[in-house]
Amino acid sequence: MKRPAIARWTACVLCGVVLPVSAQTSTEPPPGGWTWRATIYGWFPGINGTTKFEDLPGGGEIAANTNPNSYLSRLQFAFMGTLEARHGPWSVIGDAIYLNFGNHASRINSISGPGGAIEIPTDLGTTTNLEGFVGMLAGGYAIMQTPAARADALAGIRYARLKSSLDWELSGPAGVLPPSGSAERTSNLTDGIVGVRGTFELGGAWYVPWYADAGAGSSRFTWQAMTGIGYHFGWGDLLLAYRHLAYDFDEGGIASNVKFTGPAVAASFRF
Repeated sequence: MKRPAIARWTACVLCGVVLPVSAQTSTEPPPGGWTWRATIYGWFPGINGTTKFEDLPGGGEIAANTNPNSYLSRLQFAFMGTLEARHGPWSVIGDAIYLNFGNHASRINSISGPGGAIEIPTDLGTTTNLEGFVGMLAGGYAIMQTPAARADALAGIRYARLKSSLDWELSGPAGVLPPSGSAERTSNLTDGIVGVRGTFELGGAWYVPWYADAGAGSSRFTWQAMTGIGYHFGWGDLLLAYRHLAYDFDEGGIASNVKFTGPAVAASFRF
C-alpha cells in the first residue's frame, strides 16, 4: 500500500470521536448522577449511490453511479464525533459525521432532455466529488438491563447535508450536454428516527454490541445497522464492528439512494 493511502487510513482511525453505534458497551447499571462516554473511532465505508443533476445547460437531467472502490484513495478529510450522557435508565446521544472526498470514478447511467431519454455517448471520464455532514441527536431509555444483556429504545432526529458535483468528458453527441462540463447540487435532509441498541455479554470480558434505527421525513426512508465484537478493559473498551447507513430519497432529490457500508474500529473511554 502506498504511503498516502496508509496516512489516510491512520487519519480516519485517529480523527473520529465516538459514533452512536459504539456508545453503549457495558451492561453494568451506572452509579448515581451522570456518566459519560467518549470513543476514538474510525469507520471505513465504501460509498455507493446514484446522483442526479438537473437544470443542465440546454435543460435536462443526468444521473451517475459512484464507484465505491475508490473511497480511501480519494478521501480528503473525515471527522466523526459522538458524546453520550447517561443517568439511570435515561441516555442522551449527540453524533456528527463529516466526510469530504473527491474525484471518485463514476459512470453515467442516464441522460434526459426536454424530449425524454437520450442515448448515452462514450464516457471518456466521469468523476464525482461528495461532501457530506450527518448529525444525530437522540434520547434513549433502558428497556432491558441484566448482567448478561442490555437494550435501549431510542428516538431522535437525524440531519444530513449532502453536496455533490459531477465532472464529465464524453465522446459523441449527447444532445443537451456539451462534450465536457460539470454540475453541482446540494440537499438538506431532516428525518425523525426510532431505534434500539444494546449488548450481549459472552463471558470473560468479551461482548457483542448491536444497533439499528430507521426513519423518514425529508428523505423517503433512512436506516442504519451495526454489529461487531468488543472487549472490556478497566479503562474502557475496544471494538471491531461493521456498519451500514443508507438513504432512499424522494423523487426529485439529489439522488435515488446513497449507501455507506464498511468496517469500523473503536477505543471507548468512560468518565
